Amino acid sequence: MDDTALGLMNLLAPDLMEALVNRALVLERISILQPVGRRALAQRMGIPEREARMLTDLLREDGLISVSPAGMTLSERSYEILDSVRELVRSRTGLASLEAQLQKLLGIERVRVVPGDVDSDPGVMDEVGRVAGMRLRKLLMPGMILAVNGGSTVHSVSRHIPRGADMDVTVLPARGGLGRSAETQANTLAEQIALKLGGKHKPLYLPDNLPQSALKELIKLDEIREPLEEIKRADVLLYGIARADEMARNRLMSESAISDLVRKGAVAEVLGHCFDINGRLLASASGLGLPEDSFSRIPVLMAVAAGRHKAEAILAVSRHHKNTCLITDEGAANRILEIIRSEK
Repeated sequence: MDDTALGLMNLLAPDLMEALVNRALVLERISILQPVGRRALAQRMGIPEREARMLTDLLREDGLISVSPAGMTLSERSYEILDSVRELVRSRTGLASLEAQLQKLLGIERVRVVPGDVDSDPGVMDEVGRVAGMRLRKLLMPGMILAVNGGSTVHSVSRHIPRGADMDVTVLPARGGLGRSAETQANTLAEQIALKLGGKHKPLYLPDNLPQSALKELIKLDEIREPLEEIKRADVLLYGIARADEMARNRLMSESAISDLVRKGAVAEVLGHCFDINGRLLASASGLGLPEDSFSRIPVLMAVAAGRHKAEAILAVSRHHKNTCLITDEGAANRILEIIRSEK
């Protein structure tokens, strides 16, 4: 159904249009949360359980969902219309307009905004990961090199990359290890993403906080030097965006060093590089990986970050280099627009 038909329906039968959108919203939420019970669905959507029961009963009667002791799931019939349902939800909830505004103001080729705000509902990150995972598959072509950084956001993407035909791609960590959680290390995520894509990965066994003297010696080793050279030839970079203050603490920086960065105006950190709100590079952490000047040489940059508290960081990084694609949520998107408007 195109926008003209939807507009006509909205004029002639607004009550039917509202019913259509409500069913689409419920179907779209079930697609993300499945299997899910009615009570959990109602809580996640912020609607009364009675309303959730009525809408899901209608969807079940129409053969669009199945109900089992484990919860509600989509039927095969639903998958045939799911893309159209998602487009309807994006259009009627204002997400399409929000995306268009961000694309224009940030100079980004493609923006996808997921409903909700990770800050108030951590479950929204699953949808961010799903949208990013689907987009990543579409961006990759045989023979490409994909570089990824570590962190919880990219971890979410790795878990939600859809299964499909094996792809002849090489996945590399964009930087050495950081932190104490193995599951969010770049090496671990590169391996997981390669498995999901049916490609291959090459590890970078290099801690991220070594002194320069040690790094100079390690780079002489083939197992370190070769993946570092390949990273610089990456075709696609998938990365998360961190607040500068949070990442500084993760890098075990002293409180005085963190205070100095904040005083200089640092609001964002990507791959060890800190930026102020205007996108100016302020500092780079020690370590080996993708150098800051490589951003302009990589053909496809895919940034994934969500939550209202990440808005300044997303804006800063977008002003430093033009992402090909940004996946975010409503909380961050609306806050970014507020910041830009306040600057005028």
